Amino acid sequence: MKFIIKHQSNSRVRLELPFTCPHSVQMYLEELACTVPGIEKLHFYKDLKHVGVYFTQGKVQQVQRFLSLIQMENVIEKQKEVQWLVASSPYDIISMHLYRRMLSKAFLPTPIRMGWILLKMVKFGKAAFQSICEKKLSMSLLDFVAISTSMAMGDHKTADMIMFLLNLGDDLDDWSQKKSIEELEKNLTNNIYEIWIEKEGERFKKMSNHVEVGDVFVATEGQEIYFDGRVVNGRGYLNESSLTGESFPVSKKIGDMVYANTVVEHGELLVEVTNKQQNLRLQQIVQLIKSSEFHQSKQQKQLMEKADGLVKYNFIGMALTYLFTRSVSKALTFLLVDYSCALKLSSPATYLTAIKAASNQGIVIKGSNSLDEYAQVDTFVFDKTGTLTTGVPKIQRIIAYEGYDDEEVLRIAACLEEHFYHPIATAVVKKAEDEGIEHEEMHGKLTHVASKGIVSSIDGKRVVIGSLELLEDEKTTISNEQKAVIEEYSQKYNLLYLSYDGKLIAIFLIDTPLRGEAIALLKELKEKGKQIVLLTGDTQKRTETICSLIPFDRVYTQVKPEQKHQVIEQLQEEGHHVLMIGDGINDSAALSLANVGIVMAGASDIARQASDILFLNEQLTGLEVLENITEQLNRQLDSNLKHTVGINSFLMGLGLIDIVSPSLLAVLHNVTTTFIIGKSLTYIQ
Repeated sequence: MKFIIKHQSNSRVRLELPFTCPHSVQMYLEELACTVPGIEKLHFYKDLKHVGVYFTQGKVQQVQRFLSLIQMENVIEKQKEVQWLVASSPYDIISMHLYRRMLSKAFLPTPIRMGWILLKMVKFGKAAFQSICEKKLSMSLLDFVAISTSMAMGDHKTADMIMFLLNLGDDLDDWSQKKSIEELEKNLTNNIYEIWIEKEGERFKKMSNHVEVGDVFVATEGQEIYFDGRVVNGRGYLNESSLTGESFPVSKKIGDMVYANTVVEHGELLVEVTNKQQNLRLQQIVQLIKSSEFHQSKQQKQLMEKADGLVKYNFIGMALTYLFTRSVSKALTFLLVDYSCALKLSSPATYLTAIKAASNQGIVIKGSNSLDEYAQVDTFVFDKTGTLTTGVPKIQRIIAYEGYDDEEVLRIAACLEEHFYHPIATAVVKKAEDEGIEHEEMHGKLTHVASKGIVSSIDGKRVVIGSLELLEDEKTTISNEQKAVIEEYSQKYNLLYLSYDGKLIAIFLIDTPLRGEAIALLKELKEKGKQIVLLTGDTQKRTETICSLIPFDRVYTQVKPEQKHQVIEQLQEEGHHVLMIGDGINDSAALSLANVGIVMAGASDIARQASDILFLNEQLTGLEVLENITEQLNRQLDSNLKHTVGINSFLMGLGLIDIVSPSLLAVLHNVTTTFIIGKSLTYIQ
């Protein structure tokens, strides 16, 4: 293939392509670009023949690498696909419809134009026939009766205008949904992660976009699996709720298949990649969304049912009007103007606009139902570490014993902690990195003890890192001097303990300061009458400082994972609508049970999967954004209802007293519907 350079600068090159780039090809090229380090973004020009490739300054050679990945046979296959998104904006759709209508009126002879109108009626007739077969009084039936009645009266202009506006409205609605889903797809499926690979007994990190079929990756406890594969070593239990809807752990052993977007709950697995398409489950879900109806919330479904329920009143109004006036044109008013159309078309647009607005502010909402649930929340439950406190706690001091120095114990701790997600583990690994301490694998099999820590072995001797409770369970010897140190520092710091061969060899003093926005935000929630609850695995003494700053209604300390679940269950049994914010493996069950579960972007994989909403910006102020968006959403839904009833009732009145013609009435009704949809697409700036 020959690519012609049209212009080049230090960070961008504009190329003429040897093929055209419809949307499907653009998506293919963007996927390839994501696999090449140094390629920042692509810009496609309207002629579909040119592309701007933006690259990191000084890495122009990466452009050549990107171009070498393009396979012409793949381009041809993509070009054959039905284009999922053609127009780039609503204005393109409106312009295209008006242009075609203008051409047909200007150049088509009347007989051919009449034939074209009759041909267009077939589509509406099929939808009406299906409605009759299903014994439903639907909008499709209402539309067809209006069109066919206009034709029977010889008013083909009105019939043509009705079909034109209905087709335009359908295309605008399709565009709004597809555009939102496309952006959601990019957000969900284009992430790149570091994966631990094992080869010939050695473990090393590899970027997920460079993983190949046959690679063996390490899946540890709490980690999401990004590729389909077969277990070649180890044993564990997987949460496959993303596949089956059931959260009961599934046992996996050598020879068993595992699938992308499932999560390791217990154990460690070595998995051979059988399909290198990352996040295959998410890709499949996006494809299902594309080919099916967007998931509707309970409130949205109620609005849709209400819209369909109003159709029968149009037929009743038409029958009564004709019965008393014997005027077909007046009776036609109830066919040309209805309440259902605007409600049914504007509701999904309203929700999608809210989801898109949240996404623009770093909040990923997995389903529109979460917006309805959030509006009803009266109780906010917060995990402490990584949620109310910063997600990056710091090791302030290391106290080493038994002849070890700070560097030695930090090397051991980092070697153990790098395999597990928790803010404390991250702090240990970060400290080693900052100190320039390398920590090659030196331990045996790792076992994660929920809410307590990690147990393993080094040189055949037991090594434990975690809480004091875990060390006591392991019968670790702690001297009186060490107990005094623990008593002194436990009031101010989180303490992480490291033992080896039954002896305490180090205490790590870790500070987890409150997020800057936490105090003001939680006080504001209290002022609004919300109940705020703290759930933490910390002791009561360790939570005294935070409780003195924030007026919690309830505080639960030293809470285990199953107890967090029980607390949420108890609050719901009391009649509360509960929102929980957490971040760790320990929070997953509670997040799943809560009416709304929220996690930060840095949360564990299983917590992210259990959640309903994800805060990409890692800021609690996302709660304020959500409240603002849900308030605007509900105001817009109310506004849509009022405008639909008010304006269309006024139009019905004009039609009944013969002030406007049926043709103009159809135009005014559809302009009203388009106006309401337009407001639904733009009400959040």
